[in-house]
Amino acid sequence: MLACLNGAGSAEYQAQAKRQASQKKAEAEKNTEKAKQIKKIELDKKAQPEKMKKDQEEDKKAKEVAAQVDDLWKVRLAAWEGVNNTVEELTTKAKQAVTPAESVQVGEKLKDAMTMREKLEIEGKGVPESKVGEKRVVVGNRVLKVAKIILAHMQSIDGRGKAEVEDGVNKVNSLLREKAVTNNAIPWHTTVEIGKGSQDDESRWTVSKIGEECTKQEVLTTMTECLTAVFGAKGDMLNAWMADEKTIRMLMPAAPSKVARGRRDIGKKLREENKDMKTGHRFPKTWGGARTTGLTFDAADHAEAKRLVEKGVMWEGVRRQVQMMDNNKMGGFKHSPPPRKKEEKKGKMGEKKTSAQVNTNSNTNNNNKGQQGKQQTSQY
Repeated sequence: MLACLNGAGSAEYQAQAKRQASQKKAEAEKNTEKAKQIKKIELDKKAQPEKMKKDQEEDKKAKEVAAQVDDLWKVRLAAWEGVNNTVEELTTKAKQAVTPAESVQVGEKLKDAMTMREKLEIEGKGVPESKVGEKRVVVGNRVLKVAKIILAHMQSIDGRGKAEVEDGVNKVNSLLREKAVTNNAIPWHTTVEIGKGSQDDESRWTVSKIGEECTKQEVLTTMTECLTAVFGAKGDMLNAWMADEKTIRMLMPAAPSKVARGRRDIGKKLREENKDMKTGHRFPKTWGGARTTGLTFDAADHAEAKRLVEKGVMWEGVRRQVQMMDNNKMGGFKHSPPPRKKEEKKGKMGEKKTSAQVNTNSNTNNNNKGQQGKQQTSQY
């Protein structure tokens, strides 16, 4: 072959040798890229224990904050009880006072004691709140969770769509408050961030004040009901899912399509050609400019991402290379300004509100909406 490449042999043999050399070079480059992608996936996997460690540290810190508040409340209660006993004793003495001087003296002490009691009662009415890390919030002496829900919209969020999403925050929070009142629980509260880059058709909803006893599925069910009630009727909701740190965003750089397809149909096509493929809840979508058309999709975890890089993914009858998507291509979420409408004042946490769990079995506005929400949380 080397001799052919150097000009020996017939023209046909020289052409064949060049093709073989080109194929070997392409195969070597392909294997090099695979090794590079696998290394990138493994490095990302190694970072997971650090994330878990950070989460455990935040949980420990949140419990310490809650314990400090609990100790403070106990001190305040003991102080109030002591002052209240003093008020009762001085009230009795004031009634039994014999001389005017004694009556004035007891009256001044009683006034001071009542002022102190009132001050302690005012301080005791406030319920302190503090956020600890990304997944914990301490309300009073309770540690509550924070969850993130991704809502996929039918199209990119433009200026008008952004205003509608921001307006939807008030409506979703109103529905959450209604559920909390019905169940005598601490109301959940949510804020929203608008996606950018390749995620400009998604919004991320951060839900806080969730009880530790609530499961991920209960949170997702409740939020899907609320989001469906607000956005589903407008036809602007593709699906919703719990943000999962295990999923890996993947890219198929070259994915020419014979026919135009929407995101649901792209997902269906991928599943038909790759029946053993494990994915996340995000529907795949086209990626690239006018001349280059690729696909982005989520692999279920690092192991699946590694397998797909090694094996490739079938698309339109051809096995194609895939890679882990770079962060600078992926885009992300930007914080949305506060909604224009003023939200209602938050209710104070009473002693009876011992659970932040919202009853996920509550009826939705109608059966169709409930069924729609159920379908929207399933994998494609």
